[in-house]
Amino acid sequence: MPYYLLSKGHTPKHLETVDRLPEKGYLWLDFTRDRTHGWAGKIRELTGVAIKDTHEVECLNAGNGSFFDGTPDYDLLVFQGLGPDERSLQIDTRTTAFILFDRALITLRATDNVSFVTVMERFEEQRHKSPDDPLGLMLLILDTMVDRYLGIRARLTERVERLENDLLNPDIAFDDTTALLAHRRQTRKLEILCNDQLEALDSWRRGTRLTLSARQAARIVDLREHIRQVLTDVESQQRDIEAAVQLHYSMVAHRTNRIVKTLTLLSAIFLPLTFIVGIYGMNFDYMPELRWRHGYFAVLGSMGALAGVLLLVFKRRGYF
Repeated sequence: MPYYLLSKGHTPKHLETVDRLPEKGYLWLDFTRDRTHGWAGKIRELTGVAIKDTHEVECLNAGNGSFFDGTPDYDLLVFQGLGPDERSLQIDTRTTAFILFDRALITLRATDNVSFVTVMERFEEQRHKSPDDPLGLMLLILDTMVDRYLGIRARLTERVERLENDLLNPDIAFDDTTALLAHRRQTRKLEILCNDQLEALDSWRRGTRLTLSARQAARIVDLREHIRQVLTDVESQQRDIEAAVQLHYSMVAHRTNRIVKTLTLLSAIFLPLTFIVGIYGMNFDYMPELRWRHGYFAVLGSMGALAGVLLLVFKRRGYF
């Protein structure tokens, strides 16, 4: 289980073991859920504070959603980040529990939580210096987790644009309703995640036992705004896909109406011609026209003239 000693402006120092809080700086105890043996006892040894039994269970529950719960001795914030697959459009989450003390931050997370790897790489590459306090470190990790949501937001936008193009392309017989349903499920899941995150952050900001500085309050506002951006885009995508589906079916209905209209016009033209053919198909003995030398041509001419007149009338009335 990694222990890190952090002090303002310096690179975190990895410790093999620790038996007390440092006189200067603060500790970061980063536990993974597959190696949590004795973690609560270690916290009690260092801080003199026993973690509540319910909090122990919640910290180890990988299926928890985002939420906050506070005590007079520490803050517990549970936050959901994205899974390790950067290119996947499936919303796969990893839950992290932050236990915030005055001079220590304890995190319990999944082994494959990419955001923690990213934070440590930036520390090692000296792109980040140690934050001033445990709260600053927690906000830095939360920022990294939320930034990954901004990435999947862009990929979801690309997919919804492709679906819209296919839906509205008259040359494509779109029937991939599975993709539409999958996209709607994923955007809905992301919407719920963002709402849970905003609610957890707001609850923490209102209920924390810490006194936030102006800078820390501003960082929390920025963090909320990033989540709000993702939420706004997701809601916009849902509206766009619904509008595209409605427009698609309107186009299908319009094409169907044109086909029905054409068939109706053809039926209207051939109906009187069929009537004439029916008359001369009757088996009466006495039909004078049948013995007239020009009867055949007269009937054909009459039928052609009648069809032409009907076409002219329909055209002038704008039926086609």
